This record gives sequence, structure tokens and C-alpha cells, in this order.
Amino acid sequence: MGFDSKYFSEAENELSDIRLRNSEILDRRAEEISVKLPEIAELRRELSGTLGKLIAIITERADDAREKISALEKENLALQERIRTVLIKNGYPSDYLSPIYNCKLCRDTGIVDDRYCSCFMDIVKRRAAEKLNSTTPLKLCTFDDFSLAYYDDTLPTELGPTARKVMAANLETCRRYAENFHLPYKSLIMRGKTGLGKTHLSLSIASEVLNRGYNVIYGSVPDLLRKLDKEKFEGGEVLDMLETADLLILDDLGAEMDNKLYVSVLYSLINARMNASLPTVINTNLTIKELEKKYDERLGSRFLTMEELIFTGSDVRVQKGAE
Repeated sequence: MGFDSKYFSEAENELSDIRLRNSEILDRRAEEISVKLPEIAELRRELSGTLGKLIAIITERADDAREKISALEKENLALQERIRTVLIKNGYPSDYLSPIYNCKLCRDTGIVDDRYCSCFMDIVKRRAAEKLNSTTPLKLCTFDDFSLAYYDDTLPTELGPTARKVMAANLETCRRYAENFHLPYKSLIMRGKTGLGKTHLSLSIASEVLNRGYNVIYGSVPDLLRKLDKEKFEGGEVLDMLETADLLILDDLGAEMDNKLYVSVLYSLINARMNASLPTVINTNLTIKELEKKYDERLGSRFLTMEELIFTGSDVRVQKGAE
């Protein structure tokens, strides 16, 4: 992947901090146990002494070295088992004094079989995504501050129920989407006129999913396409991030200028994510007919596979401005 080298340096520093924190936790545990359970402290001293015995056996090069090493291994395992037994007996987990690793695959080194571990690349992608998201208000909106009071609850809409009932259902759908988010997951397309809350609920989804530890990228389609244009569509850093983010939120689809190359890039991006079972949330002010007119059949067919939420009511921004 074409990520800037600075993100790799940041990932290495983050793993170094993780190793340091885990080492400090283990030291505090060892100090605690040495005070509360002196029996274990003695067993651990015996255990550390086996290393000296092993060095002595290797240095001697005696004929029975193999047998002595085998006996020493048994002694070592027996001491470890006694430590685990005492820990459990006194209400501690059996691995309380074992090394602590956030990633058991690479043991927080970031390397497995001479390759970057998936945990390391996750940090690289997260750091790059944070940079890409740095100009977006990802944590300024929540579900709790989405007010249904701005939606009429007296007259039926073209959808049947009142605007408030329609929007209450949309709010609940988006809340459940974020709370139940996992991979793989479904995609959403939110349609409706400007000022009806599509961006607010999208940002709320992004904030909740981010808080659950997933990698989220949020951006307006025109802005992201400009960034991709700057990379000359050569599969650079931005395209890598958009294609591989756990959740991609594309705001304001249709606001970009008409450009056949843009349509092709959007199709490739959305198609790549669907093939990888990665969800995308799309917001647009366009109707289905307008989408079909603006984009080709291939891209239009992708939109039809997404769960659709239709937003209705009066422009909330105008109402707030009049207050």
C-alpha cells in the first residue's frame, strides 16, 4: 500500500509505547505478588535460576548434556505449573505474571514471518485516516442531539406517515446500524433534500463506530475526488484508505462536477469495497431518477443493493436560522 513513511514511523512508536506500558503493568504485578504471595516470589527465583543451570550444562559439553537439558526442562515446567496453581488458589488468573501482548500473533513487535503484522498495518491505516479526517467534524454530532422536534407530526408525507414518524424510524435505523456495526456489514444510502439531517446522522454513525475501535473515513464526494485527482488516480495513499477503511462515509454524492472519469473512479471504489464486504454509507440530495441520469447503469445497480433511507420534512437549517 502507498502509505507515507511517516505513518510507519508513527506505528512503530505506538507499538513501542504499547510494549512499555505492558512491561510496566507486568512489573507492578510482580511487585504486588512478591508482597502478597512470597511463596511465588521464591518459585520465580528458582525459575530464573534454571537459566544459569542451562548455561552451565552447555558450557560443560558433557556426554549426558541432552539428558540434563531434558531434566531441566521438566523442572522448569514443574515450577511454572506450581506458580500457576498458587495464583489460581489465591484468586488470580493463571497467566497473571505472564508477558502481556496486545497482539499475540507478533507479540507487539509488528513483524510476523518478516512481514508487517496486520496489527501494525491497522495502526498505519488508522493514523493515515486520522490525517484524512482531520478537517471533518467527526465527533461533533451524536444521536442524542438529533432533535425530532423540527419534523412535522400532523400531516402525512408522500411516504405515508408524518415526517416525524419517518425520521424517528431513520434515527433508530442509524442508531442500530452503529451499535451493531461489525464486519462484514451492509451499506446504506440516505436520500433526501438538503437540510434534513443526512449529514448529522452520518456523522453520528461515524462517531459511534470510531468509538468502538473501527477505522472510519468520512468525506464529501467532491472533496475526496479532488484528493484522488491530485494523486492522478494511480492507486496512491488516499485510494488505498478509501478502499480498505472498515467504514467509508461518502457525503454529498452528486455534488461533484459531471465527469466520466469521476464516475469510473466512484464505481471502482464502491465495487472494490463491496467485493471486500466492506460497508459504505452514502448521502445524496438526488432522487433515484436523478442518480440514474447522472451515473451509468453499473454504478446505479450498486446503489440499488444498499439499504435505502428516505429523509423527508422541512429544511432544519432554515428552521434553526429562524429561531
